[in-house]
Amino acid sequence: MCCSRVILSHVNDFQRELRRLRKQGGRTQAQVADHVGYVPSAASNWENGRTTPDEETVRKLDAFFDAHGGLLAVFKEVTETDGVPSWLRDDAQLSQQAVTIEVVTPVLVPALLESPLYARYALAEGRPADPMQVIDELVKVRCSQLSRLDRGLRVFATFPETGLTGVPFAARKEQSLHLLDLVASDRVRVNMVPSGSILAGVTSPFQIYRLRDGSRVATSEHTNGTIVVHDTRGVQRLQDLARAALGNALPADDTRRRLKELSDGE
Repeated sequence: MCCSRVILSHVNDFQRELRRLRKQGGRTQAQVADHVGYVPSAASNWENGRTTPDEETVRKLDAFFDAHGGLLAVFKEVTETDGVPSWLRDDAQLSQQAVTIEVVTPVLVPALLESPLYARYALAEGRPADPMQVIDELVKVRCSQLSRLDRGLRVFATFPETGLTGVPFAARKEQSLHLLDLVASDRVRVNMVPSGSILAGVTSPFQIYRLRDGSRVATSEHTNGTIVVHDTRGVQRLQDLARAALGNALPADDTRRRLKELSDGE
C-alpha cells in the first residue's frame, strides 16, 4: 500500500526513545531492523508511528541498544495506557469518531464481532509464543470493543464462511449465535462469502470508517502493525475492494440463514 500514510502523527515516548537510542549508537534504521529480523523499512515505520513492534521485538531492541530495560519500560507505559494494546489503539480511536465501520477480512470473523471462544481460538493460533493468561487478557479487550462504542454506530462486515467452518465446533456455534444476536439488533450487517468463492485482492483485514464530519479514513492490518490510510486514492482503493468482496458474498438474509445452520451444527 504505497499510498498509505499515518493519520495519528504525534510522536509518542517510545518512538522518541527508539530514535534517540539509535542515533546515540550511530546505527542506521536498516541496521536496527536487520538485527531483529525485519525488512529495512520497519525501523522507520516504528519511529514514525506507522506501525508498532510487538513486545518480544522491543526486548531484542532493548538488548541491542544496551538500554537495560529502559526502552522496554517506555514501550509498556505507552502500550498499556487505558489497558488497550498498541495493536488496537489506532482503530479504537477512529472507532470513537465513526458513524459507520465497513470491515472486510480474508480469513477470520472480524475482531470487532468475535465471541469469547472464537477470539480465544483465533488469538491462540495467531500468537503461539504467548502464554494463555496473556491470550485471555487479550480476549477480554477484543470482545469488549463493540460494547464500548456509541450505540448509534453501525458495522458492515464481509468475511468468508470458512472463517467459521474452519474452527472447532464449540467456537463455531458460539460465534454463529453471537453474530445472529448482533444482526438482530440492526446495529450489525453481515455478508458471508460462501465456501468455494474467494476474496480476490484482499490480502489482509481492513476497515473503512465514515467519520462524524463526513470524511472517510481506512486502516489496513499487517504483521508489523496497523497502517492508517487517509489519502483519497488509498481509501478509494480499499472501498473498491470492499464492494468487490460484497459482490461475491451472500445477501444478508441468506447469510443469516447460513449462520442459523452453522449454529445448529450443519
